[in-house]
Amino acid sequence: MRRVEIAGAGFAGLVASIALAERGWQVRVHEKSSFVRAEGFGLSTQENMLKVLEALGVREQVVAGGQRIVRRKVLDDSGRTLMETADRSNDQTARGYGYRISRSVIIAILLERARKAGVEIITDSPVAGADPAGALLLSDGRRLEADLIIGSDGINSAVRDSLDLQVHRTLRNDGALRVLVPQPPVHLDPSEDGATRESWSGSRRFIISRTKPDERYVAMSCLASDETGVRTPIDVASWSATFPALGPFFAWMLENANWTTGRWVRFQTLRLSSWHSGKVAVVGDAAHAMPPDLGQGAGCAMMNALSLAVHAPDLAAWEAAERPLTEHTQRWAGIYGAATNLPGPLRSLAFQAIGRVPWLRNRYQRTARHVPTGYVAP
Repeated sequence: MRRVEIAGAGFAGLVASIALAERGWQVRVHEKSSFVRAEGFGLSTQENMLKVLEALGVREQVVAGGQRIVRRKVLDDSGRTLMETADRSNDQTARGYGYRISRSVIIAILLERARKAGVEIITDSPVAGADPAGALLLSDGRRLEADLIIGSDGINSAVRDSLDLQVHRTLRNDGALRVLVPQPPVHLDPSEDGATRESWSGSRRFIISRTKPDERYVAMSCLASDETGVRTPIDVASWSATFPALGPFFAWMLENANWTTGRWVRFQTLRLSSWHSGKVAVVGDAAHAMPPDLGQGAGCAMMNALSLAVHAPDLAAWEAAERPLTEHTQRWAGIYGAATNLPGPLRSLAFQAIGRVPWLRNRYQRTARHVPTGYVAP
């Protein structure tokens, strides 16, 4: 039986572990923490990612733990709608529409599915690197040989950094605080109409969406140079001055959000000279981190992990098949995020163009509409 050692029990690592186990591989996953976890904020699960979950047999279980995105609105600083997309269907099981789900919900379901597939999960097992000849190197000095090694250990990947791969890292000049909050009182709830709301003012952005009836996902982005904008907990006076209509919500949020999990993180894009070296593959944020502006960081990680299981052990064929779409996604996420640096009137015109010009809309939606390798339609 072929054996694979995987570093990292995040989205990419768990998807790869399940898909490889189902294809007859003996699989072991190493997680450096004492338990498998995800950062506590919401995730936009679009149709491509849902197809990956369906291929693993957990789609319905995952979406049951989230909230369907029935409408998305982008507003300017005067509250005027610049772009709106809506699901006109009353069929709550219809395909083609996404969900907002807590990351921890998805990780828990994938972890359970991996264990049922026979995957061995080892916690408190930090990794030091990998040998392209086919070995995972643990921090305690052990060398674990296998037919395939996967580095899915995040943006600061020890596996990637141990390989002779050229890393191109681009730090964006913006970032965001992302946090889950309980359901606000109805009169304070900016998401009361069920829409994902994205409001812009100057170089700041506020996003709110439901993950459950009693839970909201909030993202607040700004430039890295914005001293009050990057503060955690939030500076209520500063954000209220930027979005006056949301002032009461910000005051409530300060008192009710779990600030032990919320933190401001700078966005970055990561590209490698190659996603593989010998018998070692690098996937997820370790290989192709991207800004969250298209909501596809986890989607690409999961699609590429499923495809890796399909192609393994032919890593060159895997990279050739998946890399073009991932780099397209990185590029267009960066273009969308560049709206942070535009004057308000130009930004308004840009969003109106996305809503009205089919070519632009198709560029942004290409990844969401992609059918992942390894997915078979029912």
